[in-house]
Amino acid sequence: MGVAGWEQVTTGRSGAVVRRSPDGSAYAKSGRGRRRQDVIDEHDRLEWLAGTDLPAAEVLDWDDDGETATLTVRTLPGVPMSELPASATADAVRSFALFLQRLHSIPRGDCPFERWLAVTVPLARVRVDQALVDEEDFDDVREDRSAHELLGELLELRPRAEELELRDLVVCHGDACLPNFLVDPESYDVTGMVDVHRLGVADRHLDLALATRSMSSTTLNPSYGPDAAEALLAAYGVPFDLWRLEFYRLLDEFF
Repeated sequence: MGVAGWEQVTTGRSGAVVRRSPDGSAYAKSGRGRRRQDVIDEHDRLEWLAGTDLPAAEVLDWDDDGETATLTVRTLPGVPMSELPASATADAVRSFALFLQRLHSIPRGDCPFERWLAVTVPLARVRVDQALVDEEDFDDVREDRSAHELLGELLELRPRAEELELRDLVVCHGDACLPNFLVDPESYDVTGMVDVHRLGVADRHLDLALATRSMSSTTLNPSYGPDAAEALLAAYGVPFDLWRLEFYRLLDEFF
């Protein structure tokens, strides 16, 4: 499937080149270099998701010549959760909580992708060694700190987090920020999830940490805020650990 003449999409932060078909029915994501692996990972996960009842994009075409990988998918219905008006916040929070419960209830033994700490912490170290961590994009609480300093903190906290994750391993989205979930603008039901290249088995606190951080940021998501983040945790309905929420926000600084 050729993408010549397709419009380039400049929103989003995946780092890949994203194009939209003239009729809006399909998107193509292309990646070179280290971004190529992200596109490969997303393709593999979408193929796996096609065998589940979770809403995700249908793969229409796939090409990988060893230098550039291009994934073409059918456009999902709905609007990003981040674009809903403030009047929809309460309904959106409940819908998001229900969807996370649904995702996390998929039998983890059915998922072939691993994102637990034995996988992600070594990846974080590699990204620091290769100067791939964006130190300008750290959360406010870690502003002006270096990637090497944060890596030292991560390694110090890792043993406790690895011991705790064993009781809460589930299938996680891996980057559960509001723009990555589409909803029906009338019912607010989740109609699909995007940017799934980090999907895999991990501690449920990974998704809860990033979802609540995303909701809490009124700069990025003005319709929400800290109260919405607290409501999400309450609606999710499973006991959570504040220490682990902070740990997984720290871990995310490396990706």
